[in-house]
Amino acid sequence: MDNLYINSLPGADTIFRKTFDNGSTFLAYPNPTSPAVFFRGLLPVGSLSDPAGKSGLANLLAAMLSTGTVKHNFQELNNLIESCGASISISSGSLATLFSGQCLKEDLPLILGLLLEMLSQPAFPQTHLERLKQQLTVVFKMQAQSTEEMTAQAFDRLYYRDHPYAIPELGFPETISSISQDDLQAFHRGYFGPKGMVFTISGGMDSEKTAELFNQIFASWENPNQAEQIALPEWQPHRQAIREHISIPEKSQSNLIVGTNAPNALNPDRQISALGNNILGQFGMMGRIGEAVRERSGLAYYAGSSLESGLGPSTWKVNAGVNPNNLEKAIDKIIDELKRFTNEPVSREELEDVKSQTIGQIPLSLESNAGIASFLLGLQRYNRDLNHLRNLPETIEKITAQMILEDAQKYWHLDQLVITSAGSTK
Repeated sequence: MDNLYINSLPGADTIFRKTFDNGSTFLAYPNPTSPAVFFRGLLPVGSLSDPAGKSGLANLLAAMLSTGTVKHNFQELNNLIESCGASISISSGSLATLFSGQCLKEDLPLILGLLLEMLSQPAFPQTHLERLKQQLTVVFKMQAQSTEEMTAQAFDRLYYRDHPYAIPELGFPETISSISQDDLQAFHRGYFGPKGMVFTISGGMDSEKTAELFNQIFASWENPNQAEQIALPEWQPHRQAIREHISIPEKSQSNLIVGTNAPNALNPDRQISALGNNILGQFGMMGRIGEAVRERSGLAYYAGSSLESGLGPSTWKVNAGVNPNNLEKAIDKIIDELKRFTNEPVSREELEDVKSQTIGQIPLSLESNAGIASFLLGLQRYNRDLNHLRNLPETIEKITAQMILEDAQKYWHLDQLVITSAGSTK
């Protein structure tokens, strides 16, 4: 990637960023050829703030924000959004309530006004609350029969132990059934407000004028009692191996996770681990793991690795779907590959191929307004320099095979793995 192209990527001279008096931050990157705009953002409150005995409250509240406001009922709200071919979606995670949407640039004032209504003046209609709770009851029953979901939940429970990340963001059947309108209203009054809000946008608009529009609309939102989300508790990595299998009879496939500690998005090791993960279980047909477990040994329907992204404690996992008869063999083969990964430097060919692929994907991630808005949100959320993207190719090129080996040895302690699986017991 030559310097001319690198300088054409979003950077400090082309990204507009401004923090307003109400504590919200606005970022924009123009795409003059686009008649539409896409926005993405967050409020700094998620399931970490769920009250005791009310797990799943933040997630349920986020879903309720689309069911009507004090000004517009569900039908009216959705008719207004759909009448101009726009969309608004809201969801919740552990640390944030996330929103996104798109519309034609001339409809942005209307859509921003409706977004403000949804975030600041929800009605929480009882009929929709009961309907969503019934839907979650069905989801919980389906999860209980899903080998993939049960494997993931068991892993989080064993890996995170007493940390809040061990609790599913959806909550549990007994906690969801106890949530009332009063709970939703109290949570909303306590945590929802403009302080800490991040709003990012890309498309055919003028950045400064759009920032002024955003401020005009959202400056009216006040919550002097808005509480800050509690700080993430400290978490210590495991010092011993943990293994658990959940029996779900009559399943033709078992799911498997073999996992360990990983650097989070703020850790300087992150880019090294990301490059190593691509070699271990992403590149080509799921990297080395896929080649060894699926292609050569025929022990899995799929096999690969993933590096969790986010704040707080993070995970590095090998995931596989296997015939129940091959479960233990697949675990042994995965561990064999992890031994090779932590004992031998990756080859020069592997390293050059994965560097080329990773750098080549940078412009691909920016081909849409949605991709650019996501990039801007990550910049703010992870406190990255505005020239992060322009500096990334040079950072990647400096990573060596020895650095990847030392990083693998730092995080993959093979005598301390957490291994979970779910499916038929053979």
